[in-house]
Amino acid sequence: MANLFDARNYKVPNELIILGYVAGLFLNIQTSLWSGLLLFIYKALIPILILWLLYQVRAIGAGDIKLFSVMSTLVGLKLTTDVMIASVMLAGIAICGLFLYEKKIKLKRKLHYSFYLTAAFFYSS
Repeated sequence: MANLFDARNYKVPNELIILGYVAGLFLNIQTSLWSGLLLFIYKALIPILILWLLYQVRAIGAGDIKLFSVMSTLVGLKLTTDVMIASVMLAGIAICGLFLYEKKIKLKRKLHYSFYLTAAFFYSS
């Protein structure tokens, strides 16, 4: 659902992110008891740390990082890492396709990364 918000207005509502974090927290506590709290924090921080550099060079938005962070707390680091890699590859293929179609590179063009994130999630899972 967050991807629909991102695709429509390039923003993911913080209320939706918080809801995802709460679900991830409960899931991790349910599966690992109180050590699940530490596991939740670890799972939430790793995607943020990994993607921070891409955010700094404006290759990815803050909403996308939040989505990866929430995803990690819900489905785990392995699947989230697979989705990160696959979504970057899909976005790269799309950019190459646009370049071949338009015969020029538009550096100011914004792509809805949420499409590639969603496709990569279903491809990887």
